[in-house]
Amino acid sequence: MPETLKQLSLGFNYKLKPFVPSIVQLPAQRMVEVEVLGDPSTVSARVLPMLYATAYGIRKRYKDAGVVFAVEKLRGRWADGNLKRSKDAWEGRYGLPVPNDTESLPEIKKEKQVAGVNICLATWQYGFVGQILHEGPYSHEASTIERLHQHVLGQGYVAIPDSHEEVYLTDPNKTAPEKMKTILLVRLGKPAA
Repeated sequence: MPETLKQLSLGFNYKLKPFVPSIVQLPAQRMVEVEVLGDPSTVSARVLPMLYATAYGIRKRYKDAGVVFAVEKLRGRWADGNLKRSKDAWEGRYGLPVPNDTESLPEIKKEKQVAGVNICLATWQYGFVGQILHEGPYSHEASTIERLHQHVLGQGYVAIPDSHEEVYLTDPNKTAPEKMKTILLVRLGKPAA
């Protein structure tokens, strides 16, 4: 890397022990995001290419200004009510971290644009979060989520409603289901007195 380039870390700890919950404090993070409606296993193929194209466009803009950062792992935020709906009615957001001073989106080449897909900038709030690394298929996350929630309660916190987030460490198209790794997290609040 040329000495004129400054390395920027968007800082998230991806090295967690499987199935061991913890509580950490995370700063707010600027994200390039896309709203998702429908079964994630089918909607993802439609929306993610444009999301990644946008994140890499932002990365190029920063690199041209002498600052480099790695495009980090994909994150997803999912509404609690999804578990009561059929998967084709799920609601959520996918996001990729970008530098916190990002103020605008780059132009995306026409061939990367997708009709009806709107990419935007947002700031995802964190604060204190409970987190746990799940290993295995998404369909087996329930017991890991339960372990996380029990740990959070045992530490005197409650999960903030609709704050379930997933950080996808492996690509489901390239990884056997039993070897998939996903960090599950929830934002925390104190229980009402």
